[in-house]
Amino acid sequence: MSSIADHEALLEVIKWIDENLTGIELPTDERSMLSAGCFDVSIEHQAAIALLFSSGLYGSMFALLRVVTESLVRGLWLLHCATDAELSQFKKGQVKKEFGTLIKEIENSIGISTPVLSNLKAIAWTAMNGFTHTGFNQVSRRHGEGSVGSNYPDDELNQAQSLTGALGLIAAVQLASLANLPDLIQDTMQRMQIYAKRESNSLSLTGRATGYNFNIPFRYTHL
Repeated sequence: MSSIADHEALLEVIKWIDENLTGIELPTDERSMLSAGCFDVSIEHQAAIALLFSSGLYGSMFALLRVVTESLVRGLWLLHCATDAELSQFKKGQVKKEFGTLIKEIENSIGISTPVLSNLKAIAWTAMNGFTHTGFNQVSRRHGEGSVGSNYPDDELNQAQSLTGALGLIAAVQLASLANLPDLIQDTMQRMQIYAKRESNSLSLTGRATGYNFNIPFRYTHL
């Protein structure tokens, strides 16, 4: 599947989320509001990535991969794991635990059989940091034959959008769960399955000239 076709699939996901989740009523307790805010940010970043792709701003698009992942993980952790004291710390701008610890606590709390988030961090987190903080992964994609500029392979653009679509749908499931809407949860899960059946369901980020290779097989799991 080309990056253009994958972009169309991502736009369909964004439209579906907007049409089906807009207007749902969410609980107003502190934990729910904080976590819902994170999920909403993740979905907004998903739309921003699609917009950046359509504008040809690929470096900025890749820089958001870490951010959309972090928004989702923080929302999951606040909802399922954070103590009341940690919620208070978060409100003061403090999350004292490392990102990997947040993921471990989420997966232990939910008890999922496939550690999707742990796998994502282990295989791609360094690359994501490189894109966000202008490390080698980002800089190496600014060089073509005799020129400096955007030089991102089509398959990487494709795969980055696939990851974005998956993370946005996970955030959507969490919002449907917060709203206590079983039918919407089921519909969103079915939308995930449709998205998962597409040809591209992995992310490969290769650090050029060094032989680094990051490959993430994605299995969509109801968190």
